[in-house]
Amino acid sequence: MAPKVGGVGFRDDNTGCSHAGGCPRLWRKDMSGMSVRRVVAATGALAVAAGFAVTMGAGAAVAAPGTITWADGAVNFSRTVSNTAPLEGEVVTVTTTVAGANTVNWFEDDHPTCMNYVAGSATVAGIPVALQSQGAGTLRVAGSWPVDATNSPTFSFQYQVGANCPRAAALNSGIQYNGAAASGAYLNQGPAFIVPKNVTTTTLAPVGVLQGGVKSTLKANVLGGRAGDLVQFFAGTNKIGQGSLDANGATSVDWTPASTDAGSHDFTATFLETPFSATSTSAVQTATVAPGNMTTQTTLIIPTTSQTNVDVSLQAQVSPFPGAGTVTFKNGMTVLGTGTVGADGKASVVQNFNVAGDKSITAEFSGAPGYAASTSNVQTLSITTPGATDVATTITFNVPAVAQKGSAIFLTANVAPKAQGGTLQFFSGPEPLGNPVTVTGGVANQTYTFTVNGPVDIRAVYTGAPGYLASEATTTITVADSVPSTGGGTGSASGLGGLFGSS
Repeated sequence: MAPKVGGVGFRDDNTGCSHAGGCPRLWRKDMSGMSVRRVVAATGALAVAAGFAVTMGAGAAVAAPGTITWADGAVNFSRTVSNTAPLEGEVVTVTTTVAGANTVNWFEDDHPTCMNYVAGSATVAGIPVALQSQGAGTLRVAGSWPVDATNSPTFSFQYQVGANCPRAAALNSGIQYNGAAASGAYLNQGPAFIVPKNVTTTTLAPVGVLQGGVKSTLKANVLGGRAGDLVQFFAGTNKIGQGSLDANGATSVDWTPASTDAGSHDFTATFLETPFSATSTSAVQTATVAPGNMTTQTTLIIPTTSQTNVDVSLQAQVSPFPGAGTVTFKNGMTVLGTGTVGADGKASVVQNFNVAGDKSITAEFSGAPGYAASTSNVQTLSITTPGATDVATTITFNVPAVAQKGSAIFLTANVAPKAQGGTLQFFSGPEPLGNPVTVTGGVANQTYTFTVNGPVDIRAVYTGAPGYLASEATTTITVADSVPSTGGGTGSASGLGGLFGSS
């Protein structure tokens, strides 16, 4: 007996045909050009259950069974799907009850190819049965099941909604069967499935501390998305970046706030809608962007020349004054030493070079709370070896015996014989007192203000110059709240000229 073909999408002719009188066969072409044998159409009406409902937009679905019934001559069908709006991963049960008069030899359930058969779930009249065959979107069971006044077998199959099922689109189902009295194919009879988009949940990780000019990483996790889906991050309405989900549903974005971003912001992460997943936005997190670090400038203060084996003061001035942090002095890539930045923004180290040659000196400020790091320009310090005919020098101080705390005084050193060129640096212990002073006509003058009472050892180091050997000398003065109405004095010490050898 030829199978009857009906259901949604099929044209049926000779609708008055009955099984008792036989049905004339009719051949027609479908749109693809294939020949399809047609016989009498089903006369039953499509009836969708009143409970059919799908919640769209938010991606949520309400379990809504759907049932249709139709008749094929003396055979009646009732087909039900347990949920016409299943979510991805959910399992649905499809049942078809056959009633009337017939004997079913085989029954084939047709389903969307994106839905996966749950192995072992096929039953007939409540009894598990093995599949005779399984193809793309088809399952067939075979046997001999009587259909009469006392037997209305129900064919049942379960499917799990696959990840690649199209969303918000009707996915039809149907049946084919072969019986002793009648056969038919209702491939798109229904009920249809409409798979909503996945519900997603976006969670923004704690934002943490943010500061202008400092890079921070914002992180988010999304449930219901897929690897490669996009998440956008916002500070208020300002999009600050976007990232792609990894296989674990996580993503992140790096953001460096500008100085103009200082202040309070409401941060969110938004998962962008895709063909499979609905959009979602995280809860708002309010965080403050602290003002950015102030830009600093580091200036290197060093003499231009010195002789070997002479203490050279390497100083750096950091502006504006950070009052904290360190400065590292380098010769090329070689670290010479690190000094702490004082309240006046200065840092220094003393370096003794025993190898002649040009040194490329830089000073690198480490940065401090509220202050950005900076690096000075490169300066060249030429270290020379004393000449065999260079003249030895001595230093004589002209300084007050008592200096008033908080008041500037003159520190004067005379380099004899009257040296011309080179620089002289005053020290108190390892600390430089001011900057290097150029020696002119054998004299070097420096002003300095002492802030702590008590005796102070003062050392003067002359770097030497062409024709003159380096030298150094020491003296002591006293710092007090007041100075005598008369007095003053000079201090002197023997020079070190001629004591420095070459390396």
